[in-house]
Amino acid sequence: MNKKTIIIIAIIVVLLAGALLFLFLNKKPAPNSAENTENEFAPQQTYTLTPSKEDSKNNVFTDTQYGFSFQYPKDFTVTKFQEGEGDTILIQQKEGGGFQVFISPFDEEGPLTKERVLQDLPDLKIENAENRVLKNGIPALIFFSQEESLGKTREVWFIKNGNLYQVTTTADLDSLVAQIIATWKFE
Repeated sequence: MNKKTIIIIAIIVVLLAGALLFLFLNKKPAPNSAENTENEFAPQQTYTLTPSKEDSKNNVFTDTQYGFSFQYPKDFTVTKFQEGEGDTILIQQKEGGGFQVFISPFDEEGPLTKERVLQDLPDLKIENAENRVLKNGIPALIFFSQEESLGKTREVWFIKNGNLYQVTTTADLDSLVAQIIATWKFE
């Protein structure tokens, strides 16, 4: 199977998982992106994550298969399941809302760029794309996109240890997901 096919399958799986996430979380649709800018979105609830395993407000998720861990608020749950040629990790708030991480094999070196992603996925909507280095030192492509079932989404894509990580959330949880990603550690 070539790289383009793998990426297309991964995107389809991510979109399907996003639709399932939307249906199961009973979440209100995100505001129309044509009427809002990225700075007008506010988190549903304010969280402050402190990078400390002793912090009683946080749980720690550890994935031994991919060798990473991250902190998340105690009122969220984490579920991992296999999807196609990859794995999906859903991090969900009990009252609704959350994000997902889709991990799939990827045989190219990073970092990802908007142009590289659009070579394989020319119809993917990518807004305000930025190449950044995450706090854990990993180069990432961060952008806003649009999914029919979720509305405006925040995407953080990066490559690590031969895998493509695609983090997707609704735009209103962007701040919380940024805090969670800041606690992400690879072993």
